[in-house]
Amino acid sequence: MINRLGKIFLDYLRSGVGLLFPRVCVVCGDVLVRRERFMCSGCLCRMPLNEGADEGADERMKEVLDAENLFWLFTYNRESDFHQLIYAIKYKSRRELGVWAGRMLGERIGTGHGIDCVIPVPLHPAREKERGFNQSLAIGTGIAGVLGVKIVPDVLERKENTRSQTGLSREERADNVMKAFRLTDPGRLRGCHVLLVDDVLTSGATTKACLAELRKIEGVRCSVACLGKAGKI
Repeated sequence: MINRLGKIFLDYLRSGVGLLFPRVCVVCGDVLVRRERFMCSGCLCRMPLNEGADEGADERMKEVLDAENLFWLFTYNRESDFHQLIYAIKYKSRRELGVWAGRMLGERIGTGHGIDCVIPVPLHPAREKERGFNQSLAIGTGIAGVLGVKIVPDVLERKENTRSQTGLSREERADNVMKAFRLTDPGRLRGCHVLLVDDVLTSGATTKACLAELRKIEGVRCSVACLGKAGKI
């Protein structure tokens, strides 16, 4: 009887909280129904997912990055409402949203690529303290959970607190991050196939700088994953 009354009380409490602070879609702002998480069904249906139509551009980017595989969830465009997904994860400390989106990407990657571990693109400690967490770590946690592999956030570190890449030209982006990263314990990943994870892939400058360090590890193989990929890189 007590358990039943407790359950009824909790249901009323949740209903009251839901009325005062309704859960809304991160993309369009509509109120979510009971079974929806973070994004409404309508936005999920119209999300510009990677359906293989960009294979030519992907192959060119893989050559530029010298990566075995390039995985991405959706086409990123700052003019699209779907940029709100990245914005919320990155600037509104939506850690659980990052993990959820990472799981979506992990399910599309699948387990047939021989990936041994996930490495998030690191933030400088000062930037991470300011933001509260590393969005790439949240995304990578979701991916690693689906793939059933370990996440290794402490082998690659950001030694320079570079300025934001937003608004910089391709050349400025490359110069900005050229020497921003370093390895701390490369022996842990000797002979591994690593999956480098970031939130958005635009020019590829940050990704290339990270991969340049990771390739110093003996016998390493590198693939790349991101939530959003710019339509034109």
